[in-house]
Amino acid sequence: MKVIVVTGASSGIGLAIAQHLCKKGHHVYGISRTKLHEKNVKSIVADVTVFEQLKSAYQDIYDIEGRIDVLINNAGMGISGAIEDTSFEDASYLMNVNFMGVFNSTKAMLPLMRKSGGGKILNMSSVASKLAIPFQAFYSASKAAINTFSEALANEVEPFGIQVTSIMPGDIKTGFTKNRKKNDVTSEAYLKRVEKSVAVMENDERNGMDPELAAQVIDKLIQKKRIPLYKTVGFKYKIFVWLQKVLPSKLANNIVGSIYAFKKDKKKK
Repeated sequence: MKVIVVTGASSGIGLAIAQHLCKKGHHVYGISRTKLHEKNVKSIVADVTVFEQLKSAYQDIYDIEGRIDVLINNAGMGISGAIEDTSFEDASYLMNVNFMGVFNSTKAMLPLMRKSGGGKILNMSSVASKLAIPFQAFYSASKAAINTFSEALANEVEPFGIQVTSIMPGDIKTGFTKNRKKNDVTSEAYLKRVEKSVAVMENDERNGMDPELAAQVIDKLIQKKRIPLYKTVGFKYKIFVWLQKVLPSKLANNIVGSIYAFKKDKKKK
């Protein structure tokens, strides 16, 4: 039995992970901005963008359990639309949730994990961190930042027995699709391409993997003595990530563009 904290546990992958790990007999604490009503998940209301809330919440868990074994940084959001049309406020908020939220959560947890004698930190990234998706630039950028953060963190905390992994799922069927924020304004220069691109994204997600698959992958990682720095979820996505490594970067990027960017529809403005 392990003591596990999951951020963004109110829906989607986070909820599936929390439920799955509870069934395995672990003590699971779900962090979210709204209260969870799950039978075995212990709900704590906190916002990942507010460090002091997380610090207080994690200290309370440590005081109750005497240790914390696993932190799963899962909270996140998405924005779709052209970079040119994205407001500074929306881009900043996304980076604050997706990246700074991981920083806040990790910073609040590390002193307690050191006291616990070690642990595992699993940061929810995305295949989009390796294959940047046009019209989802800020989501892709935030996940790439998580990868870099995780690499640096892994070396910093290894002497304390703390291991770090970036989890990179592909398309998963969750409420993330309907909750993704769209730019308030889409200029005529991008309108048709954005509409087509978002339609492809949403179709891929609606027909994506069951979130239970990600939960099973994370369950196996928790049980391992040593965990990898990266873990891609979904067989075909492992192939995509491998191709991104071996193909020339320009070619790999053009392939992604052929799927999502609809460059043949571009207009000269």
